[in-house]
Amino acid sequence: MRKLFHAGRQLIKVRGVMFLSLGCAVGCVWAGIDIAQSYGLNPADGGVLAPLSVRLAWGIGGALLGIIFLVGMWIYGKCYVARIEFDEQNKALHIYTVSFFGSEKHEINASKVLSSQYYEGELGSVTPWREVRIKGRRLPFIVNEQGVFLEKKIMNKLFKI
Repeated sequence: MRKLFHAGRQLIKVRGVMFLSLGCAVGCVWAGIDIAQSYGLNPADGGVLAPLSVRLAWGIGGALLGIIFLVGMWIYGKCYVARIEFDEQNKALHIYTVSFFGSEKHEINASKVLSSQYYEGELGSVTPWREVRIKGRRLPFIVNEQGVFLEKKIMNKLFKI
């Protein structure tokens, strides 16, 4: 098994944002429940309990913000590559993606790699990355170009660069 790539310190940042999204979801759901129960009672809100439909709309809306952030990071983690290994005997790629706790392993035949496209990033704040499309997989894998490439020649050949 040859180790081709690992995300390095970038993985710490991604996991940090994933845990942040988990905290935000909990906080937003808690705030949404509180708003649904008491919106309008505070002096700044008018001091009169708002109608149930208004309270539910604000409460559910606030809770959904956190839940959408959490789901988005969960999907991003399923695409973000933590490391790549290559089994030369079986011509299989072992791609590990990020989950909230640990990694998820995807074993893929090297012949199923369809394409790879490089993105520069914009405005200097977004890091360069590579999208890798696999036959039979709806979402592409995301390889952060700031990671550590241990076997660049093999990676270039496998990902048709």
